[in-house]
Amino acid sequence: MKKILLTGVLAVCFGATFPVVAAEQTVTMDIQKMTCALCPLTVRKAMERVDGVQDVGVDFDSKIATVTFDDSKTTAAAVAQASTEIGYPATLVQN
Repeated sequence: MKKILLTGVLAVCFGATFPVVAAEQTVTMDIQKMTCALCPLTVRKAMERVDGVQDVGVDFDSKIATVTFDDSKTTAAAVAQASTEIGYPATLVQN
């Protein structure tokens, strides 16, 4: 028991890191100002550039984006901001 405790204390003292489990998260966002068939492509490309984004689907008719991302690398707010910055304001839909 003392060996296990000592090993843990030494690991903490010398900066050992323990792996963080990343969680895949999927969110739905309302996308505003999409007026043509090219708008969803533009939104998708902007969102895909955010580090950690794994998949983006944008539906023009419903003005909805479905985004899957690694929550250890980014947030839903950062993904929405990427769309907003290119002129298509995105807001998270609460499920």
